[in-house]
Amino acid sequence: MVAEVDAAGWPGFAILLRRTGMKMPSWKIRMAESGSLLRSMAQGHFVCLVLLAAQFGLQPLLAKRLLPKGAFASVILLSSNAMKILISAAVLLLGSNREQLKELARSWTFRDSTLKAGLPSALFAGQGWLIQVGQTHLDSLTFNLLNQTKTLSAALICYLMLGRRQSLMQCFALFLLFLSALLLAKKKATPVTPMEDLARDDHFWLGVVPVLCAVLSSGLTAALTQRALKGSEGRNSWLYSMEISIWGSFFLICGQLIQHAALEGTLSREGGWLATNFQGWSAQCILPISTQACGGILVGLVTKYSDAVKKGFALVAGIVLTTVSQAMLEDTPLTSRHLLAAVLVAVSTVLHSTFPPQPQLQKSKTI
Repeated sequence: MVAEVDAAGWPGFAILLRRTGMKMPSWKIRMAESGSLLRSMAQGHFVCLVLLAAQFGLQPLLAKRLLPKGAFASVILLSSNAMKILISAAVLLLGSNREQLKELARSWTFRDSTLKAGLPSALFAGQGWLIQVGQTHLDSLTFNLLNQTKTLSAALICYLMLGRRQSLMQCFALFLLFLSALLLAKKKATPVTPMEDLARDDHFWLGVVPVLCAVLSSGLTAALTQRALKGSEGRNSWLYSMEISIWGSFFLICGQLIQHAALEGTLSREGGWLATNFQGWSAQCILPISTQACGGILVGLVTKYSDAVKKGFALVAGIVLTTVSQAMLEDTPLTSRHLLAAVLVAVSTVLHSTFPPQPQLQKSKTI
């Protein structure tokens, strides 16, 4: 879930730093508390861009290296949701005064939360499960490139639901993105052994297909989230991020309980539900879970307080980082198809963020 930051976002960080005793220049604190992030981060926004590129580029590698083999996707998502709740709650509580918290409590209703966070969180839960399944069966570069095609889905759904137009150059960029997805999804035609054919089928059906299904659903979740935030004036995005994570965890736990009931005999012989799901976990698993939770916050900061062009270049830098890290650290060799798809995605990302649609000029009425 991309947690966009509102007026209580970065100022909340500044107040949090001051209350926890961390040093921060007084002029930055005053400017952050006044909500002027564009001025207070005149030099610091570059750090967010670098962190976003690093998180986007290295997240698949961290997940494959540090998370246990065969880890349940739902358990990974539950852990990530718990981390998001902790981060959002810390910023919300330490970055808001008592009156602001009381106002949030008065304005919150269960019905409103169910309507505006329940459905998106159910889609997010399913989308996250598909992403985790696909990520374990794909190399890091293929996963990141396929996942980046969510721009195509988001553009289509946001146009249909929110009426957001695309410029001619953006349409061309989306076409390049579609070509890159075809390159990565196409099966090789060369003859292979039965074992290689089985591995190739797993790569396609358990890797490519789940990620593409998640990409298609991400456009709908993005549109629903934007509509919820836009339609609720004054709605705190940190609170909304917590709601999405809590509702998503609820749906994941329900799925786990159903699975546990179906496999009760097997799990009881293997040591119980908790021991089975967290088998092989260690302290090092905290790193990929934390970076996954922080990724949405970084995207929100960059999206709101920088601009789409810089965000696009940060994602391109992340793709380059994924390419280099896979070539150096993973056993999967880079092919010409990988490199061509990476170039197409990079060019598409830059074009789509650099050439937004021009605002339509209203014809002036003559008297």
